[in-house]
Amino acid sequence: MPAVSLFVIGTTIGGYGTLIGAGGGFLLVPVLLVLFPATEPATLTSISLAIVALNALSGSATYAWMRRIDYSVAGVLSLASIPGTMAGAALTARIPRDLFEASFGAVLLALAVFLLWKPLDSAVTAAHELATAVPPAPALGRLGLAVPLTVAVGFVAGLLGIGGSPLQVVVLTHVMHLPVHLAMPTSQFMVLLAATGGVLVHAGAGHFHFGLVPFALLGAGALFGAQMGALLSGRISGGGLVRLMALALLTIGLRLVLAPLL
Repeated sequence: MPAVSLFVIGTTIGGYGTLIGAGGGFLLVPVLLVLFPATEPATLTSISLAIVALNALSGSATYAWMRRIDYSVAGVLSLASIPGTMAGAALTARIPRDLFEASFGAVLLALAVFLLWKPLDSAVTAAHELATAVPPAPALGRLGLAVPLTVAVGFVAGLLGIGGSPLQVVVLTHVMHLPVHLAMPTSQFMVLLAATGGVLVHAGAGHFHFGLVPFALLGAGALFGAQMGALLSGRISGGGLVRLMALALLTIGLRLVLAPLL
């Protein structure tokens, strides 16, 4: 594939993923499955997590400058997400590719349906459209549900190589009740921590069998796109961001689930 195409793919995925607080992994893995049909899932997820980590680093730096990351929530929940992501990454090599694709598509479709069926309360979303002040501490009463859900999210994210953010955003918005414009940047920061843990697991297992040039081009595009996505995120309503995420999940999930029939 031409170098320019790989850079554009990285930029698009990085920008869109950061815009909706999703890190880009849930977009990158399906693209890698199409571009490299003979490559085992463990290698593809290792590359995806590495790109996601770069993308999350770039996006988190901008969000930190904008003061839109809730570090107290991110710190507490990351203690659950990082081990879960590492455990999922360790099991990826044992999953056949066909089962991997079907499972990945099913997870995305389920999340898309949930977001369309139970969107955020529009009043809550609208009340915090321009909020930048971060709460001083997480809502401890909600952690009893958020922590086990975050462990599960981390496991699925590590298993599928998506970094966890699409699922984690739902935990932050629907369980912790963070405003969308804080939840998505906070999720992006959590992705950085969790994806780095998953990358270390794949590196230790020797799963990085991928060309340096394609990786560098995708990574450079993701870094650039993350900056664009972070800057644009404040100009789109919270409800609009949620709908963008649901649309992306629905489209990609259908593509993966229906792939054997196409």
